[in-house]
Amino acid sequence: MNALRAFVFLGAFLLFAMEPMVGRLLLPSFGGAFHVWTTSLMFFQGALFVGYLYAHLAAGRVGRAHLGLLALPLLWLPPTVALEADAPRDVLGLLTELTVDFGAPFVALATTGVVAQRWLARSSLPGRHTPYVLYAISNAGSLSALLLYALVIEPLVGLSVQRWAWAAGFVAYLVAAVLAHRATHRAGDAAPSSPEAAPIDEVSKDEERITVAHLLTWGLLAAWPSVFLMAVTNLIALDAGNVPLVWVVPLALYLLSFILAFAEPSRVPDAARRLWPHFAAVGLFFFAGAETGGSWAPVVLQLAVLFAVCLAAHAELHERRPGPRHLTLYYLVLSLGGGLGGAFVALGAPSWFRGLFEYPIGLLGLAATMGILRRRALLGWARGPGRGMAFASAALLAVIGWKLAEGVTAPSTASARTLEVQRSFYGLYYVLERSAPSGAERSLVSGTTRHGRQFMDEARVREPLSYYHRRGPLGAAMAALAERHRPVHVGVVGLGVGAAAAYLGPADTMDFFEIDPLVVTLARRHFRYLSNAAGETRVVVGDARLTLAAQASDPQGARYDLLLIDAFAGDAIPTHLVTREAIALYRRLLAPDGVLLFHVSNRYYDLRPALATLAREGFEAPLAAGTHSHPGRDDAEGIDPSAYFLMRFDAPSLGAFESHGFTPITATVPRRVTLWTDDHVNTLAALLAD
Repeated sequence: MNALRAFVFLGAFLLFAMEPMVGRLLLPSFGGAFHVWTTSLMFFQGALFVGYLYAHLAAGRVGRAHLGLLALPLLWLPPTVALEADAPRDVLGLLTELTVDFGAPFVALATTGVVAQRWLARSSLPGRHTPYVLYAISNAGSLSALLLYALVIEPLVGLSVQRWAWAAGFVAYLVAAVLAHRATHRAGDAAPSSPEAAPIDEVSKDEERITVAHLLTWGLLAAWPSVFLMAVTNLIALDAGNVPLVWVVPLALYLLSFILAFAEPSRVPDAARRLWPHFAAVGLFFFAGAETGGSWAPVVLQLAVLFAVCLAAHAELHERRPGPRHLTLYYLVLSLGGGLGGAFVALGAPSWFRGLFEYPIGLLGLAATMGILRRRALLGWARGPGRGMAFASAALLAVIGWKLAEGVTAPSTASARTLEVQRSFYGLYYVLERSAPSGAERSLVSGTTRHGRQFMDEARVREPLSYYHRRGPLGAAMAALAERHRPVHVGVVGLGVGAAAAYLGPADTMDFFEIDPLVVTLARRHFRYLSNAAGETRVVVGDARLTLAAQASDPQGARYDLLLIDAFAGDAIPTHLVTREAIALYRRLLAPDGVLLFHVSNRYYDLRPALATLAREGFEAPLAAGTHSHPGRDDAEGIDPSAYFLMRFDAPSLGAFESHGFTPITATVPRRVTLWTDDHVNTLAALLAD
């Protein structure tokens, strides 16, 4: 039995350690895309279904040959991304990459839990009549992998070591598979055929006829928590960025709910099953009021709601499980439901919805399903002791429904009206307009992160606002450049609303590099910085690392006096743009006396220690580097707090930039962190920098 437990635990551990590792491997190729993780999660759910389908149809027939099939993924080790340079960076391209490079190992590992339970149920080992306990062990392995990855593996170990360590773990998994097979298939061993050897409730469940109603119940109870998991993840990632910690915590809570629900006996309190609608209502209330970001408190609240909802749904799944005879069908339907829920969010929602409406849909769908399943008990409770609570709950849900119908899922901005809402593979965007003392003011917002704003009045339409105003760090950097008394050539990674173009003189040029075509459309349709620029502007669509690398390899390519890295993913710069290799690329694109400027304004992460360590230790000699910030907010003047980090490669000091407010890092950022490279990025250190 111990060999079987080790086999299940190790298989689940490798399976879920693979997920965030693959996400990290994909980010340099697909950028900090809004849906990179949810699309990947949908793929993993689909691969899980394929593994369960094999376990249901073939595992019992292939016998010992199953061990040989488990060894096939050795051909794909260690895990790696082999993406062609011209491969598409959309959902289809991401799914193709996942299938080709990671599909075989993931499907092989996905068979572990169900096959192990099948082996146990057909053996004479103790516990053969309650094989579902292995499902809890499987989820414990999954949870351990996620937590270790976020808290230990990613902060301490680079991707190259992760890949080879994972490959070694897979070899150990194959050894565990052989030992588990031997333990459950001893010569002459067979499970007693007499039903008297099994508990009465299990006999009745095995003899139960599985109907379409059973299949629908299992599928829906698996699908709605999957939808809600991905909805909450999207809600958090929209603000906090697409990094492993943001992926791992919601998924860990989801798995923990499975562990508690499928323990023997189940560890889900009755109160959780009764009160989950009230947790859901609180989550809906804050979602409808757009209280989704700006601090960690709303994040913690949404995670608590996710856990309560999943606990209730998975407890219901456990209660309605069939006998061991039908366990492969049961898990197959669960994986199908989870996969369809994931596909609904990853593929359908970006095309069908302009907001994060998968959030209320997931909750309302689960409420309808649970209401139908427990309609008699619910009606009895509502007519008796729960009458007052039912009335209060109905009133609260009515208010929430009214708010949703009024369309207030847009970011909360005082006196603002929504001009347009659009959603793409890379983000969810709102164009808002409000009345200001200087006339109308427009903003581009994603989640609760503002990506720029502009006055519409002709007298002030050319004035850069938000993080780009003239009294702030960008204004200081541009003033220092202007003292060189020559035309300035500027590159900007990240378009936003194009506010940086307001600094151009008639002979100056500015190249914008933007990964999302929708941002370009919104910037040209609703804002006038690009059309009103005094100098020449050019917008290049594509991932910055790839487009800049192509430009750097061209001897005739542009060389910049200033290269501004201003690419946000939620409220975080994509990490593959702040590594040693990325900065080496930027260096090749700068003029001999050019400067590199990072916009690091952020509510969650402090990137300055990581950048300071790169400046001190990342190259053959320390770089001149400094910081500049403007802490004030003045909505009347369109000013937001901002922070920037500057590097120079050609001089030992900041020179003119110091006289314009930039302070050397020796005085501002004394703390050292691990050197960030393409192989190793410690986002946890940036999160906890303060």
